[in-house]
Amino acid sequence: MKELIKTLLADIIRKIAPDFTGEISVEIPENKSYGDYSSNIAYSLAKISKKSPQTVAEDLAKKLSNQKISDFSKIEAKNGFINFFLSEECLRHQLEEILKKKNKYGISGIGKNYKINIEFISANPTGPLTIGNGRGGFYGDVLANILSSKGHMVSREYYINDRGGQISTLGRSIKKAQGERILDEEIYKGEYINELAGQIDKNLNADEAGKKAADLILKNYIKPVLKNLGIKFDIWFSEKSLYMKDKYEKVLSNLMKSDLVYEEDGATWMKTSVLGDSEDRVLIKSDGGETYFLSDILYHYDKFITRKFYKAIDIWGADHHGYAPRLKAALKALNISEENLDIIITQFVRLVSGGKEVKVSKRAGTFITLEELVKEVGLDAARFLFLMYSPNTHMDFDMKLAKERSQKNPVYYVQYAHARLSSILKKATSDKRQATNLKLLKTKN
Repeated sequence: MKELIKTLLADIIRKIAPDFTGEISVEIPENKSYGDYSSNIAYSLAKISKKSPQTVAEDLAKKLSNQKISDFSKIEAKNGFINFFLSEECLRHQLEEILKKKNKYGISGIGKNYKINIEFISANPTGPLTIGNGRGGFYGDVLANILSSKGHMVSREYYINDRGGQISTLGRSIKKAQGERILDEEIYKGEYINELAGQIDKNLNADEAGKKAADLILKNYIKPVLKNLGIKFDIWFSEKSLYMKDKYEKVLSNLMKSDLVYEEDGATWMKTSVLGDSEDRVLIKSDGGETYFLSDILYHYDKFITRKFYKAIDIWGADHHGYAPRLKAALKALNISEENLDIIITQFVRLVSGGKEVKVSKRAGTFITLEELVKEVGLDAARFLFLMYSPNTHMDFDMKLAKERSQKNPVYYVQYAHARLSSILKKATSDKRQATNLKLLKTKN
Protein backbone atom coordinates (compact mmCIF):
# COMPACT_ATOMS: atom_id res chain seq x y z
CA MET A 1 0.00 0.00 0.00
CA LYS A 2 2.88 2.38 0.74
CA GLU A 3 4.22 1.82 -2.76
CA LEU A 4 0.78 2.47 -4.27
CA ILE A 5 0.52 5.79 -2.41
CA LYS A 6 4.05 6.79 -3.46
CA THR A 7 3.19 6.00 -7.09
CA LEU A 8 -0.04 8.03 -6.95
CA LEU A 9 1.76 11.01 -5.43
CA ALA A 10 4.67 10.73 -7.88
CA ASP A 11 2.28 10.85 -10.85
CA ILE A 12 0.78 14.14 -9.64
CA ILE A 13 4.10 15.66 -8.57
CA ARG A 14 5.60 15.07 -12.03
CA LYS A 15 2.91 17.34 -13.43
CA ILE A 16 2.94 20.13 -10.83
CA ALA A 17 6.64 20.09 -9.86
CA PRO A 18 8.68 18.37 -12.61
CA ASP A 19 11.97 19.50 -11.10
CA PHE A 20 11.30 17.78 -7.76
CA THR A 21 13.79 14.94 -7.15
CA GLY A 22 13.27 14.36 -3.42
CA GLU A 23 12.05 11.25 -1.65
CA ILE A 24 8.34 10.65 -1.10
CA SER A 25 7.87 9.42 2.46
CA VAL A 26 4.79 7.45 3.55
CA GLU A 27 4.39 6.37 7.17
CA ILE A 28 1.81 4.68 9.40
CA PRO A 29 0.57 7.22 12.01
CA GLU A 30 0.44 6.14 15.64
CA ASN A 31 -2.82 8.08 16.03
CA LYS A 32 -5.45 6.44 13.80
CA SER A 33 -7.40 9.70 13.62
CA TYR A 34 -4.69 10.77 11.16
CA GLY A 35 -5.49 7.88 8.83
CA ASP A 36 -4.02 4.47 8.08
CA TYR A 37 -1.16 6.06 6.12
CA SER A 38 0.24 9.58 6.02
CA SER A 39 2.74 11.57 3.94
CA ASN A 40 4.61 14.78 4.73
CA ILE A 41 5.57 15.38 1.09
CA ALA A 42 3.75 18.75 1.11
CA TYR A 43 6.50 20.19 3.34
CA SER A 44 9.14 19.41 0.71
CA LEU A 45 7.01 20.74 -2.14
CA ALA A 46 6.15 23.91 -0.20
CA LYS A 47 9.75 25.11 -0.52
CA ILE A 48 9.53 24.82 -4.30
CA SER A 49 6.03 26.22 -4.80
CA LYS A 50 6.43 29.05 -2.25
CA LYS A 51 3.11 28.00 -0.71
CA SER A 52 2.29 26.79 2.78
CA PRO A 53 2.49 23.02 3.42
CA GLN A 54 -1.24 22.98 4.22
CA THR A 55 -2.13 24.62 0.89
CA VAL A 56 0.03 22.15 -1.02
CA ALA A 57 -1.41 19.22 0.96
CA GLU A 58 -4.98 20.37 0.21
CA ASP A 59 -4.20 20.60 -3.50
CA LEU A 60 -2.68 17.12 -3.60
CA ALA A 61 -5.49 15.61 -1.50
CA LYS A 62 -8.10 17.12 -3.82
CA LYS A 63 -6.37 15.76 -6.93
CA LEU A 64 -6.09 12.31 -5.38
CA SER A 65 -9.72 12.31 -4.19
CA ASN A 66 -10.92 13.24 -7.69
CA GLN A 67 -9.40 9.98 -8.96
CA LYS A 68 -11.96 8.07 -6.83
CA ILE A 69 -9.49 5.34 -5.86
CA SER A 70 -11.44 2.41 -4.40
CA ASP A 71 -8.71 1.56 -1.88
CA PHE A 72 -9.41 4.76 0.10
CA SER A 73 -12.58 5.93 1.80
CA LYS A 74 -11.08 9.36 2.44
CA ILE A 75 -7.98 11.39 1.59
CA GLU A 76 -7.58 14.55 3.64
CA ALA A 77 -5.10 17.34 4.26
CA LYS A 78 -4.39 18.15 7.89
CA ASN A 79 -1.56 20.20 9.40
CA GLY A 80 0.39 19.95 6.15
CA PHE A 81 0.11 16.16 6.03
CA ILE A 82 -1.88 14.07 3.54
CA ASN A 83 -3.79 11.36 5.40
CA PHE A 84 -5.11 8.23 3.70
CA PHE A 85 -7.98 6.18 5.16
CA LEU A 86 -8.44 2.65 3.81
CA SER A 87 -11.89 1.75 2.55
CA GLU A 88 -13.94 -1.22 3.75
CA GLU A 89 -13.71 -2.60 0.23
CA CYS A 90 -9.91 -2.54 0.42
CA LEU A 91 -9.89 -4.23 3.83
CA ARG A 92 -12.34 -6.91 2.71
CA HIS A 93 -10.15 -7.61 -0.31
CA GLN A 94 -7.13 -8.07 1.97
CA LEU A 95 -9.12 -10.44 4.19
CA GLU A 96 -10.07 -12.45 1.13
CA GLU A 97 -6.38 -12.67 0.20
CA ILE A 98 -5.47 -13.79 3.74
CA LEU A 99 -8.18 -16.49 3.74
CA LYS A 100 -7.10 -17.62 0.30
CA LYS A 101 -3.33 -17.72 0.83
CA LYS A 102 -3.39 -18.58 4.58
CA ASN A 103 0.19 -19.08 5.84
CA LYS A 104 1.60 -17.98 2.49
CA TYR A 105 0.07 -14.50 2.80
CA GLY A 106 2.77 -11.82 2.70
CA ILE A 107 5.33 -14.11 1.09
CA SER A 108 5.93 -12.40 -2.19
CA GLY A 109 8.80 -14.41 -3.63
CA ILE A 110 9.68 -11.39 -5.76
CA GLY A 111 13.23 -11.04 -4.50
CA LYS A 112 16.19 -11.18 -6.86
CA ASN A 113 17.25 -14.49 -5.34
CA TYR A 114 20.39 -13.01 -3.85
CA LYS A 115 22.63 -15.35 -1.90
CA ILE A 116 22.72 -13.77 1.56
CA ASN A 117 24.70 -14.76 4.65
CA ILE A 118 23.40 -13.66 8.05
CA GLU A 119 25.82 -14.22 10.91
CA PHE A 120 24.38 -13.66 14.36
CA ILE A 121 24.82 -14.54 18.05
CA SER A 122 28.31 -16.10 17.51
CA ALA A 123 28.97 -16.00 21.26
CA ASN A 124 32.40 -17.25 22.29
CA PRO A 125 32.18 -20.91 23.40
CA THR A 126 33.44 -19.97 26.85
CA GLY A 127 30.15 -19.89 28.75
CA PRO A 128 26.33 -19.99 28.54
CA LEU A 129 24.45 -17.58 26.28
CA THR A 130 23.63 -14.22 27.86
CA ILE A 131 20.52 -12.05 27.51
CA GLY A 132 22.52 -9.85 25.14
CA ASN A 133 22.92 -12.87 22.87
CA GLY A 134 19.15 -13.24 22.95
CA ARG A 135 18.65 -9.80 21.47
CA GLY A 136 20.84 -10.50 18.46
CA GLY A 137 19.51 -14.05 18.23
CA PHE A 138 15.84 -13.21 17.88
CA TYR A 139 16.59 -10.26 15.60
CA GLY A 140 18.76 -12.36 13.28
CA ASP A 141 16.19 -15.14 13.19
CA VAL A 142 13.36 -12.78 12.18
CA LEU A 143 15.52 -10.94 9.62
CA ALA A 144 16.40 -14.28 8.01
CA ASN A 145 12.70 -15.20 7.87
CA ILE A 146 11.84 -11.91 6.18
CA LEU A 147 14.59 -12.14 3.57
CA SER A 148 13.71 -15.76 2.83
CA SER A 149 10.07 -14.79 2.32
CA LYS A 150 11.21 -12.36 -0.38
CA GLY A 151 12.82 -15.12 -2.40
CA HIS A 152 16.44 -14.72 -1.28
CA MET A 153 18.70 -17.70 -0.58
CA VAL A 154 19.56 -17.09 3.07
CA SER A 155 22.20 -18.93 5.10
CA ARG A 156 22.03 -18.53 8.88
CA GLU A 157 25.52 -18.76 10.28
CA TYR A 158 27.08 -19.07 13.74
CA TYR A 159 30.77 -18.13 13.85
CA ILE A 160 32.62 -20.18 16.46
CA ASN A 161 35.59 -18.39 18.03
CA ASP A 162 37.36 -21.66 18.83
CA ARG A 163 40.94 -20.39 18.96
CA GLY A 164 42.89 -17.58 20.59
CA GLY A 165 43.25 -16.08 24.05
CA GLN A 166 39.72 -16.77 25.31
CA ILE A 167 40.18 -20.54 24.82
CA SER A 168 43.44 -20.44 26.77
CA THR A 169 41.69 -18.51 29.56
CA LEU A 170 38.91 -21.09 29.57
CA GLY A 171 41.50 -23.86 29.93
CA ARG A 172 43.14 -22.16 32.89
CA SER A 173 39.70 -21.71 34.47
CA ILE A 174 39.06 -25.44 34.16
CA LYS A 175 42.45 -26.35 35.61
CA LYS A 176 41.88 -24.07 38.60
CA ALA A 177 38.48 -25.67 39.22
CA GLN A 178 40.23 -29.04 39.10
CA GLY A 179 42.48 -27.93 41.96
CA GLU A 180 45.54 -26.79 40.06
CA ARG A 181 47.23 -23.65 41.35
CA ILE A 182 46.47 -20.87 38.85
CA LEU A 183 47.64 -17.35 39.72
CA ASP A 184 45.93 -15.69 36.75
CA GLU A 185 42.93 -13.73 38.05
CA GLU A 186 41.40 -13.36 34.58
CA ILE A 187 39.46 -16.59 34.59
CA TYR A 188 35.85 -17.56 33.96
CA LYS A 189 33.72 -18.22 37.03
CA GLY A 190 30.41 -19.89 37.76
CA GLU A 191 28.87 -23.25 38.47
CA TYR A 192 29.17 -24.25 34.82
CA ILE A 193 33.00 -24.14 35.14
CA ASN A 194 32.83 -26.62 38.03
CA GLU A 195 30.49 -28.83 36.00
CA LEU A 196 32.89 -28.83 33.06
CA ALA A 197 35.89 -29.48 35.31
CA GLY A 198 34.24 -32.71 36.43
CA GLN A 199 33.77 -33.84 32.81
CA ILE A 200 37.31 -33.15 31.58
CA ASP A 201 40.36 -35.36 32.09
CA LYS A 202 42.59 -33.86 34.77
CA ASN A 203 45.67 -35.04 32.89
CA LEU A 204 45.07 -32.59 30.05
CA ASN A 205 47.12 -29.39 30.06
CA ALA A 206 45.44 -25.96 30.07
CA ASP A 207 45.34 -25.57 26.27
CA GLU A 208 43.92 -29.06 25.78
CA ALA A 209 41.40 -28.52 28.57
CA GLY A 210 40.31 -25.24 26.99
CA LYS A 211 39.65 -26.83 23.61
CA LYS A 212 37.74 -29.70 25.21
CA ALA A 213 35.71 -27.29 27.36
CA ALA A 214 34.83 -25.15 24.33
CA ASP A 215 33.51 -28.22 22.51
CA LEU A 216 31.42 -29.20 25.54
CA ILE A 217 30.03 -25.68 25.98
CA LEU A 218 28.95 -25.60 22.36
CA LYS A 219 27.41 -29.05 22.63
CA ASN A 220 25.76 -28.78 26.05
CA TYR A 221 25.21 -25.07 26.78
CA ILE A 222 24.70 -23.35 23.43
CA LYS A 223 23.17 -25.66 20.82
CA PRO A 224 20.45 -27.14 23.09
CA VAL A 225 19.38 -23.66 24.27
CA LEU A 226 19.12 -22.37 20.71
CA LYS A 227 17.08 -25.43 19.75
CA ASN A 228 14.64 -24.69 22.59
CA LEU A 229 14.42 -21.08 21.38
CA GLY A 230 13.48 -22.26 17.89
CA ILE A 231 16.59 -20.64 16.37
CA LYS A 232 18.24 -22.80 13.73
CA PHE A 233 21.56 -22.36 11.96
CA ASP A 234 22.53 -23.70 8.56
CA ILE A 235 26.25 -23.31 9.14
CA TRP A 236 28.44 -23.59 12.25
CA PHE A 237 31.66 -21.97 11.02
CA SER A 238 34.89 -22.69 12.90
CA GLU A 239 37.46 -19.91 13.20
CA LYS A 240 40.18 -22.57 13.21
CA SER A 241 39.24 -23.51 9.64
CA LEU A 242 40.35 -20.05 8.47
CA TYR A 243 43.96 -20.88 9.27
CA MET A 244 44.29 -23.78 6.88
CA LYS A 245 47.55 -23.05 5.05
CA ASP A 246 46.15 -22.51 1.56
CA LYS A 247 43.39 -20.10 2.67
CA TYR A 248 45.58 -18.17 5.08
CA GLU A 249 48.53 -17.64 2.75
CA LYS A 250 46.36 -16.67 -0.23
CA VAL A 251 44.65 -13.82 1.62
CA LEU A 252 47.90 -12.58 3.16
CA SER A 253 49.50 -12.64 -0.29
CA ASN A 254 46.67 -10.52 -1.71
CA LEU A 255 47.05 -8.01 1.11
CA MET A 256 50.80 -7.81 0.58
CA LYS A 257 50.29 -7.04 -3.11
CA SER A 258 48.05 -4.10 -2.21
CA ASP A 259 51.02 -2.23 -0.72
CA LEU A 260 48.93 -1.65 2.39
CA VAL A 261 50.82 -4.00 4.70
CA TYR A 262 54.07 -3.17 6.49
CA GLU A 263 56.33 -4.37 9.31
CA GLU A 264 57.03 -2.30 12.41
CA ASP A 265 58.26 -3.20 15.91
CA GLY A 266 58.22 -6.86 14.95
CA ALA A 267 54.50 -6.80 14.11
CA THR A 268 52.65 -6.82 10.80
CA TRP A 269 50.38 -3.82 10.27
CA MET A 270 47.78 -2.76 7.73
CA LYS A 271 47.38 0.83 6.52
CA THR A 272 43.68 0.98 7.27
CA SER A 273 44.03 4.68 8.05
CA VAL A 274 44.26 5.47 4.32
CA LEU A 275 41.07 3.47 3.69
CA GLY A 276 38.77 5.31 6.07
CA ASP A 277 39.73 3.91 9.48
CA SER A 278 40.93 6.16 12.29
CA GLU A 279 44.37 4.49 12.51
CA ASP A 280 46.43 1.56 11.22
CA ARG A 281 45.72 -1.88 12.69
CA VAL A 282 47.86 -4.87 13.65
CA LEU A 283 47.34 -8.09 11.69
CA ILE A 284 50.05 -10.24 13.30
CA LYS A 285 51.46 -9.40 16.72
CA SER A 286 55.18 -9.33 17.51
CA ASP A 287 54.86 -12.73 19.23
CA GLY A 288 53.50 -14.23 16.00
CA GLY A 289 49.91 -14.44 17.15
CA GLU A 290 47.16 -13.40 14.75
CA THR A 291 44.73 -10.69 15.82
CA TYR A 292 40.94 -10.88 15.77
CA PHE A 293 41.12 -8.31 12.98
CA LEU A 294 43.02 -10.72 10.75
CA SER A 295 40.49 -13.45 11.53
CA ASP A 296 37.68 -11.09 10.53
CA ILE A 297 39.40 -10.38 7.22
CA LEU A 298 39.93 -14.08 6.50
CA TYR A 299 36.35 -14.83 7.48
CA HIS A 300 34.79 -12.24 5.20
CA TYR A 301 37.13 -13.16 2.35
CA ASP A 302 35.77 -16.68 2.73
CA LYS A 303 32.18 -15.37 2.63
CA PHE A 304 32.54 -13.16 -0.43
CA ILE A 305 35.30 -14.75 -2.50
CA THR A 306 35.25 -18.45 -1.59
CA ARG A 307 31.55 -18.99 -0.92
CA LYS A 308 30.41 -16.15 -3.20
CA PHE A 309 27.69 -14.56 -1.09
CA TYR A 310 26.24 -11.42 -2.68
CA LYS A 311 25.42 -9.88 0.70
CA ALA A 312 26.79 -10.52 4.17
CA ILE A 313 24.92 -9.24 7.23
CA ASP A 314 26.76 -9.29 10.56
CA ILE A 315 24.76 -8.74 13.74
CA TRP A 316 27.20 -7.75 16.47
CA GLY A 317 26.99 -6.67 20.08
CA ALA A 318 27.67 -3.10 21.20
CA ASP A 319 31.24 -3.98 22.25
CA HIS A 320 32.11 -4.52 18.57
CA HIS A 321 31.09 -1.03 17.48
CA GLY A 322 34.64 0.07 16.64
CA TYR A 323 35.35 -3.00 14.50
CA ALA A 324 33.09 -2.03 11.59
CA PRO A 325 35.21 0.79 10.03
CA ARG A 326 38.43 -1.23 10.11
CA LEU A 327 36.79 -4.31 8.58
CA LYS A 328 35.21 -2.34 5.74
CA ALA A 329 38.55 -0.66 5.15
CA ALA A 330 40.26 -4.05 4.84
CA LEU A 331 37.63 -5.32 2.41
CA LYS A 332 38.40 -2.36 0.11
CA ALA A 333 41.96 -3.64 -0.14
CA LEU A 334 40.61 -7.01 -1.31
CA ASN A 335 38.36 -5.32 -3.91
CA ILE A 336 35.22 -6.26 -2.01
CA SER A 337 32.61 -3.50 -2.05
CA GLU A 338 31.64 -2.29 1.41
CA GLU A 339 28.07 -1.97 0.10
CA ASN A 340 27.89 -5.76 0.13
CA LEU A 341 28.48 -5.86 3.89
CA ASP A 342 25.90 -4.65 6.40
CA ILE A 343 26.89 -4.54 10.06
CA ILE A 344 24.05 -4.18 12.55
CA ILE A 345 25.07 -3.26 16.10
CA THR A 346 22.72 -4.28 18.90
CA GLN A 347 22.91 -2.12 22.01
CA PHE A 348 23.11 -3.29 25.61
CA VAL A 349 20.24 -4.94 27.48
CA ARG A 350 19.66 -4.25 31.16
CA LEU A 351 17.60 -6.79 33.08
CA VAL A 352 15.29 -5.24 35.68
CA SER A 353 12.55 -6.49 37.96
CA GLY A 354 10.40 -4.22 40.07
CA GLY A 355 12.54 -1.25 39.08
CA LYS A 356 15.79 -2.86 40.27
CA GLU A 357 18.57 -4.26 38.11
CA VAL A 358 19.09 -8.03 38.20
CA LYS A 359 22.68 -9.18 37.81
CA VAL A 360 23.44 -12.45 39.56
CA SER A 361 23.06 -15.90 38.05
CA LYS A 362 23.49 -19.11 40.04
CA ARG A 363 24.91 -20.98 37.06
CA ALA A 364 27.01 -18.31 35.34
CA GLY A 365 28.10 -16.59 38.53
CA THR A 366 28.18 -13.07 37.14
CA PHE A 367 25.27 -12.74 34.70
CA ILE A 368 21.77 -14.04 34.01
CA THR A 369 21.83 -16.60 31.23
CA LEU A 370 19.43 -16.51 28.29
CA GLU A 371 18.21 -19.96 29.28
CA GLU A 372 17.32 -18.75 32.79
CA LEU A 373 15.47 -15.72 31.43
CA VAL A 374 13.36 -17.77 29.02
CA LYS A 375 12.49 -20.30 31.73
CA GLU A 376 11.41 -17.44 33.99
CA VAL A 377 9.23 -15.43 31.58
CA GLY A 378 8.46 -17.85 28.73
CA LEU A 379 9.72 -17.98 25.15
CA ASP A 380 6.90 -15.90 23.62
CA ALA A 381 7.41 -13.09 26.10
CA ALA A 382 11.20 -13.07 25.71
CA ARG A 383 11.07 -13.10 21.92
CA PHE A 384 8.34 -10.44 21.68
CA LEU A 385 9.87 -8.00 24.17
CA PHE A 386 13.33 -8.20 22.59
CA LEU A 387 11.87 -7.52 19.14
CA MET A 388 9.82 -4.53 20.35
CA TYR A 389 12.89 -2.31 20.35
CA SER A 390 15.13 -1.24 17.49
CA PRO A 391 18.55 -2.95 17.87
CA ASN A 392 20.36 0.41 17.97
CA THR A 393 18.60 1.48 21.20
CA HIS A 394 19.43 0.55 24.76
CA MET A 395 16.65 -1.40 26.43
CA ASP A 396 15.48 -2.48 29.85
CA PHE A 397 13.99 -5.96 29.91
CA ASP A 398 11.39 -5.86 32.68
CA MET A 399 10.96 -9.38 34.06
CA LYS A 400 8.02 -8.42 36.27
CA LEU A 401 6.16 -6.89 33.32
CA ALA A 402 6.98 -9.89 31.10
CA LYS A 403 5.25 -12.22 33.59
CA GLU A 404 2.24 -10.00 34.29
CA ARG A 405 -1.16 -11.27 33.09
CA SER A 406 -2.77 -7.97 32.20
CA GLN A 407 -3.02 -5.48 29.35
CA LYS A 408 0.02 -3.71 30.79
CA ASN A 409 2.06 -6.53 29.30
CA PRO A 410 2.13 -6.15 25.48
CA VAL A 411 2.83 -9.87 25.08
CA TYR A 412 -0.23 -10.83 27.09
CA TYR A 413 -2.30 -8.29 25.16
CA VAL A 414 -1.28 -9.84 21.82
CA GLN A 415 -1.80 -13.38 23.11
CA TYR A 416 -5.26 -12.43 24.37
CA ALA A 417 -6.12 -10.91 20.99
CA HIS A 418 -4.91 -14.09 19.26
CA ALA A 419 -7.06 -16.25 21.53
CA ARG A 420 -10.13 -14.13 20.77
CA LEU A 421 -9.49 -14.24 17.03
CA SER A 422 -8.95 -17.99 17.14
CA SER A 423 -12.26 -18.38 18.93
CA ILE A 424 -14.03 -16.27 16.30
CA LEU A 425 -12.47 -18.26 13.46
CA LYS A 426 -13.37 -21.54 15.10
CA LYS A 427 -16.96 -20.42 15.51
CA ALA A 428 -17.03 -19.06 11.94
CA THR A 429 -16.06 -22.43 10.46
CA SER A 430 -19.26 -23.93 11.85
CA ASP A 431 -21.28 -21.52 9.67
CA LYS A 432 -19.62 -21.39 6.25
CA ARG A 433 -22.29 -19.11 4.85
CA GLN A 434 -21.48 -16.35 7.35
CA ALA A 435 -17.72 -17.05 7.36
CA THR A 436 -17.40 -16.24 3.67
CA ASN A 437 -19.69 -13.21 3.73
CA LEU A 438 -17.14 -10.52 4.50
CA LYS A 439 -19.72 -7.76 4.02
CA LEU A 440 -20.98 -8.63 7.49
CA LEU A 441 -17.84 -6.93 8.82
CA LYS A 442 -18.76 -3.29 9.37
CA THR A 443 -15.90 -1.73 11.31
CA LYS A 444 -12.12 -1.49 10.96
CA ASN A 445 -11.26 -1.41 14.63
